[in-house]
Amino acid sequence: MPFLLIAYPFLEFWSLLEFSARTSALATITYILIMIVVGYWLLQLAGRSALLTAGRFPSAAALRGQLFAGEISVAFGAILLMIPGLISDVIALYVFLRASLRTLLGGVVSSGSRRTQTQDHEERDIPHRSNSDQGDRGPVTLEGDFSRVDDD
Repeated sequence: MPFLLIAYPFLEFWSLLEFSARTSALATITYILIMIVVGYWLLQLAGRSALLTAGRFPSAAALRGQLFAGEISVAFGAILLMIPGLISDVIALYVFLRASLRTLLGGVVSSGSRRTQTQDHEERDIPHRSNSDQGDRGPVTLEGDFSRVDDD
């Protein structure tokens, strides 16, 4: 892993050199400027709401789980687009595609999963929150001690 962190800037630079060799220096500079402008525009689009959403997560691990969902993925992809190089642009495209697939499939799957979630909550006697409450406060982490109580 440390090798990848060291090699990444060199690989990005090499990808730009190869792109420049296959096209021209002017096309490469134009491509870099267009990607920076598109990334900046997308960051402006998702910016404030992504920061507010990211602020709701209590830890980096919880945020990492939501990285490919919603406006956080748009902000992350926009930052990747603003980094000069083809590798970061391919990763940004992957982030955008994964987020859009999750959004499309989330609408299809959520209608069937709501019924199973309510059945699970009723069986285990766990109180559930409505979807509007989840959007306001983010994920909930329950902490504390417990002891097993067997029914006699």
